[in-house]
Formats: sequence, structure tokens, C-alpha cells
Amino acid sequence: MSFHKLLVPFALLGMLLISSLAMADPTDLNANTDRLRSQVPKYNLQFWRPAPNPGDYLTTYGSMIDAAHWRVTGGFYANYAHVPFKIKYTDESQMKNVIVNPVFLDLYASLSLFSWAEIAVVMPVLLYEDTDTTFQDSKVFGLSQAHHAAGAGDLRVVVKGKILDLNKYPVGLALIGDLSAPTGKKGVFVSDDMVSFTINAALEFNPWDKARMAVNVGYRYRPKRDIYGFTMGQAFIISGATSIPFFHQDLDLLLDLRGEIATYPSDDNLTQDERPFEADLAFRYRFLRGTTEWWRGFAMTLGVGTGIGIGGPDVRAFLGLNFHWVNGGMLGWDYEFGGFMSAVDPCPDPDVTPPSQIPERCRNVLVDSDGDTIPDKDDKCPFAGRAGQIDEFGCSPDRDGDTIPDYADLCPDEGGRVDRNGCPVKLDSDGDGLLDEVDKCPYEPETFNGYEDEDGCPDADPDALVELTAGKINIKEQVFFETSKAVIKSESFELLNQVAQLLIDNPHVGNVTVEGHTDSRGKYDYNVKLSQDRAESVMKYLVDRGVDSKRLNAVGYGPDRPIDSNDTKEGRARNRRVEFVVLGLPDDAKTPAKSESSNSNGDW
Repeated sequence: MSFHKLLVPFALLGMLLISSLAMADPTDLNANTDRLRSQVPKYNLQFWRPAPNPGDYLTTYGSMIDAAHWRVTGGFYANYAHVPFKIKYTDESQMKNVIVNPVFLDLYASLSLFSWAEIAVVMPVLLYEDTDTTFQDSKVFGLSQAHHAAGAGDLRVVVKGKILDLNKYPVGLALIGDLSAPTGKKGVFVSDDMVSFTINAALEFNPWDKARMAVNVGYRYRPKRDIYGFTMGQAFIISGATSIPFFHQDLDLLLDLRGEIATYPSDDNLTQDERPFEADLAFRYRFLRGTTEWWRGFAMTLGVGTGIGIGGPDVRAFLGLNFHWVNGGMLGWDYEFGGFMSAVDPCPDPDVTPPSQIPERCRNVLVDSDGDTIPDKDDKCPFAGRAGQIDEFGCSPDRDGDTIPDYADLCPDEGGRVDRNGCPVKLDSDGDGLLDEVDKCPYEPETFNGYEDEDGCPDADPDALVELTAGKINIKEQVFFETSKAVIKSESFELLNQVAQLLIDNPHVGNVTVEGHTDSRGKYDYNVKLSQDRAESVMKYLVDRGVDSKRLNAVGYGPDRPIDSNDTKEGRARNRRVEFVVLGLPDDAKTPAKSESSNSNGDW
């Protein structure tokens, strides 16, 4: 990852922090204002704290982590809250709006460290805050002259560790630590004035293929404060969220709920104000998707909410630009086909619509390929049924289990090896799997090489890159490696794919030794090791393509077995090769006639 991509979000974070600190000390405030602010309890009133990682919701954390290691994402949320804190004053009937119309900006950056860990930094900034308290109220509130306040909030560092991967288990699980530093401005309810932290456990699941849901349970530690008669501080946190596609593959509807319960058992008069709760509803639209660029997944989030208690406003509105996932993001679901799209774009009538005009998402719902009256989406045998002659799964009954459906089986109660009419057969003389009655060479086994395999006769494909001869598998092209390495070049993949398929299709071929050879240039020990590594690399490639490893062996001979002179360029090229020697080939095995030599010259 380029360093400039890593520095950009943190540079923005630094500039915003500097500007916010500058706003914290406006020149038009006098000493009396500072004195009044000093009377304000040191408490962070901001209840809306966005979850910053790509797999998170609004304020609720998800369990997943971005698959791209060392990818930097981030963004910001601006949120406005209408009267997040009000209390009764003097007589019990009069309400005072302690905080009015605060506007916050949360700027954040997130870095995916590994497949199981992410770290993020969040810088909240109070852009504007006011109060309805008057000068006469100042002895109680200390805010009467603190109008038009602004300043930095407490810096947050969020670390997420994934425990269960939602792609592998029914549920996903992650632990999240949130550490806040006392960087906030004092006297305007944006700082706890000491280090505080939160621990959350995020449990995430998919109730159906079109949605994600998460539940968070956590505990927040911060100092106990008396907020004008209310006891606030340490609390249990419970939150939940869901994200579902909303009639478009790039649009999600999010619902986010969260609440806190103070943990002071001595407070027998715990009120609703000391148990804040908020519910938010938002839309998240993705501008960029399906790209490999670092800015992929860029999205906008727009929503509203309402809450109760200290910090829960009557109305909240928020706007964000970020890199949060939409429609499951890296989980790989594409909601364009099926699900919510079917509600706004129903499938056409297949009886009057040309097949080419039927949308892909509707094809399996409407198409009945075998005409057995069961659509392909529900048909376990979509190409082998007949109307009136099928079982509940769309397959033709086959009571003798010989793969010939009963309606075409002349011997429906006799299974085992049968002919095309479903009746038992006795002979496959050459053991190549083709019955004698259809085998044109019943006493010579077929060479299964993709060339006329249905006639039952041994043959060689003139276009094949490999052929089986007595005691050897000849290859007609070179096996190329990266210079001085055992890494196979992609141009040799097709050749080795054919070698693998030949071994799979011809189980009568015994064990095969993959031999590596070099010319005489260079140090002897180095050449022997390099030839061994390359032979093992070819063997591993064949095993990865389905060849039983017990049938293979790898040996590197270095320069010990030249087939030409090492004194010429051409001779050395012939000596650098990979060979496939067949051990244990039956004496009576019928193999294709040998063609031209096929030793492989590697790009040494």
C-alpha cells in the first residue's frame, strides 16, 4: 500500500484537531465566562458515537473485518441534536434546556491490520452548542454566558478483534475495545476530563440471505458524575442494528438501537434520564463498487433518530461520507437478483416472453428446462424429467437404481451394470468401462484423453500436448520456470493440466516419477537442489489438480543424466528438462504409439 494513501486520512484528522483546538478559545470570551464554564460538570454528553470500521453499522459494531490487509478507510459523520439535555428548574413545572442544538463532527480513519484485527481513530469535534439558561440560572448551570460554544471532544481509539468468522460459522463474534483520551474542551459537556474506556462484544448473524444483524453488549467505565441531580458514569451498554437492501443493489436501510443503564446500586431512584436510549433510522447508498481501487465502497449515510434521557435528543439528524459496507459488502451477496428487487420488478410471464428477454434473476424461477411442470429452481433433475413421470423432486423414478428411469427401463427391477435399455450386461472384456456391445475395440482399453473417448479404442489425440508411451509420459512442450526458481510459469499450466488429466483418466498407469534435470553449468550442489525443488513443484501442481499423491514421486538428478552434450547451447537446452517416468505400467496395457521426443526444456 502506498504511504500517501495512509497519510491522507491522518493528515485530515490532524488538521481538524488543530482547527478545533483553535475554536476552543475564542477571543471574545471574558474571564467571567471561563469561571462560569468551570462550574459545569466534566462529562461527555455525546451519546451518538459512530462505529468507525467498514463492517460496522451506525453506532453498533459488526463482527466482520475488511478482507484487504493494511487498507485504510475512514470518513466523517456530522450530526445535529435538538435539545439533548433538559431538566426541571425552580418549580417542578418549568423546564430548562441545558443544551440546545449541538452540532458535532466525527472524523475517523480505520486500518485493517490482519484478517482478524482492525484499529481506528475517531476525533469528535463540537462545531456549535448553545443553552437556554439565563444569567439568573448561572449559579446552578454555569452555562448562561457560554453561548455559541465550540471545541474538540475526547479522542477515541477503537480496536476490534475477530473471534468467529461469519463466513465460516452460523454467527460472527468480535471483541471491541474503545479507549477515550481527555483531549476535549472543558465546560461544554464534551469531555470526561480523564481516560475512559468501553469493552463490547459484537455478535452478528444473517437471519436470511438478504440481511445482516448485530447485537452488542458492553460496559463503559468513566468517572462518576453528579449532573445537576442525576448520577451518571459507569454503565452497561446494549445495542442492536440491522442492515437490509432497499429495492436497489447499492442502497441499504439501517435501523440502529442503543441504550445505557447506570451501574450504581446505591441509587435507588434511578430515573429514565439516567437510562438514555436512542433509535436511529438511516439509508446508506454506495457510490462506488466492483472496483479494485482503494476508494472502492465509498458510500453516503443519511438518517434521523430520536431518544430519551441525558444525551438522547428529541430529534437527531446525521449525514456521513464513509466506506461502510452496503448489502453485505465483502460477504459477496448480490441483491440485484431476487429478494427485494422482485418486489419492484416482477418476473415476466415465460409463456409470452422470449427467453432472451427474461432477466437472469428470474430464469431459475420461471424456466422449466425438461418440461416436467417443476421449475428448475425446485427441480433436482432439471434436464431429465417428464410430466406425469416424475417424483416429488422432479426426477424420474428409478426403483432398481441403475440410473435408467423407469419409463425407459425395459428391466425396471434389475439393476447393477445395465445396457442402454436398463437390462443387465455381462461383459466389459477390456475393463475400460464401455460395454462390449458399444465398444468398437472390446479387447483393448480406451485411452481416455478427451479424443474420441466414446469408441472404446486406444488412440492418441494429435492436438494433445501429452501422450502416454511405454514407460513414459511424453510432453510436447517445455515446462517453464522462473529463472533460478522452482516457480512454474503460467504458460506451462495448460501442459501440466493435460498431464494431470491423463493420469486421472488412466488409473491403470502405475506410479510416476517426476524427474528434474539441469545442464552442467553452475555449482553441482545448487543444480541438484534446484532440480529437486522443480520436480517437487511440478508434483505439487499435479496433486493440486486432483492426482493422487500416492501415485507420484519427485527426484532431482541435477546434471547427472544429460541426454546431449553440455558443450553447445542447444545441447544444454535439451539437458534442462522435466521428465515423467512411469513405474509399474502393466505389460499388457494398451497405450498410444510413441511420437516425437517430448523432453521438456525449462527456462533455467
